[in-house]
Amino acid sequence: MQRAAVAGAPACCLLRAMVDTAPRHLYLHVPYCAAKCPYCDFNSIAGRDAEHAAYVDALLAEVRRLPRGPYDTVFIGGGTPTLLGVALLARLLAGVRAHLILAAGYEWTCEANPGSSDAERFAVLAEHGVNRLSLGVQSTHDHHLRFLGRVHNASEADRAIELARRAVPRVSADLIMGLPGQTDAELRQDLTLYRRHDLSHASVYHLTYEPGTEFHARRGRGELHDIAPQDSRRQFDLLWDAFTDLGLMAYETSNFARTGQESRHNLAYWRQRDYHAAGAGAVSTVGGVRVTREKHPAAYITAISAGGAAAWRSETISATERQRETWMLGLRLAQGVVLAEVEAQGDPASRWRSRVDALINEGLVEESAGHLRLTRAGRPVQDTVTVYLMP
Repeated sequence: MQRAAVAGAPACCLLRAMVDTAPRHLYLHVPYCAAKCPYCDFNSIAGRDAEHAAYVDALLAEVRRLPRGPYDTVFIGGGTPTLLGVALLARLLAGVRAHLILAAGYEWTCEANPGSSDAERFAVLAEHGVNRLSLGVQSTHDHHLRFLGRVHNASEADRAIELARRAVPRVSADLIMGLPGQTDAELRQDLTLYRRHDLSHASVYHLTYEPGTEFHARRGRGELHDIAPQDSRRQFDLLWDAFTDLGLMAYETSNFARTGQESRHNLAYWRQRDYHAAGAGAVSTVGGVRVTREKHPAAYITAISAGGAAAWRSETISATERQRETWMLGLRLAQGVVLAEVEAQGDPASRWRSRVDALINEGLVEESAGHLRLTRAGRPVQDTVTVYLMP
């Protein structure tokens, strides 16, 4: 990233300014999975084991082109990074660690699935500096796991969490709610997972039928249906109360944590911080430019191996897009939207003030200390409120 020199400034000051303003967050993508889940619209692909080594080489080649840091957060996602063989996973981690400078108190997260996790892989992750694991549990009921296309069962998920807790200091587990036929009793049982393993972070996502997925096609054929809105709201209240009892507070729409245990990497996204990225389909945002890399791993490998940037799409974020993202991302957070920030970005109060007041009167949002937040009543209708307020 090019920066203009400041006339007369000492070199040490220029270097310090560059470090202070450079992105301090990095996302790395490993697209491979044991199987493609029917609800998943992430950039992931099943199998292709023979390609894994070449992919790791390409990923490390791109990493070495990035600034060395220091980085406050690193996140390896997928896909399923722990699907890589132990030796290959170690090579990836060692290569990343050899290039990067990690800031004091850094957070390094790696995603893992119970079906491709074991003590050896977790030990390798910890040995190379990973200090946070995010496990895709999704359900503690085997019939729901089969419906979701997961390759693990409930007992394997429990075992994976136990092993993860022994390996690293911070562990999060993902669940999915809003499943067809899911009962309140089943959801309550799912949530006991966090007490049983004394987890300090939870991510719970409502099932959605994303275009391009198998579930979306099945819904289009009438084989699957959205659960009733009243059932969705009741489940939302159930999990909110359960997590409050556990001391896990909602800091974002789908994320709950004890104080100080929030995902700092994801908070950087939601707070619109710049971040670097590498890997097939990985997205970076630096200096108002968002770059998406080649999505198919074979195309990505070819481009990087030839010395190219593997950029599939590059777009400059317009002022209006920035404003819309400020509303959308801010309303996801418990701290809410900073209204002065909205105005500073060129979205005047004259456009949105009357709408905000109407929503306050309906009890869907609240305003205090210059922040606009969704209330608990507004959280289930977040999408509707967000569209209403965006320019």
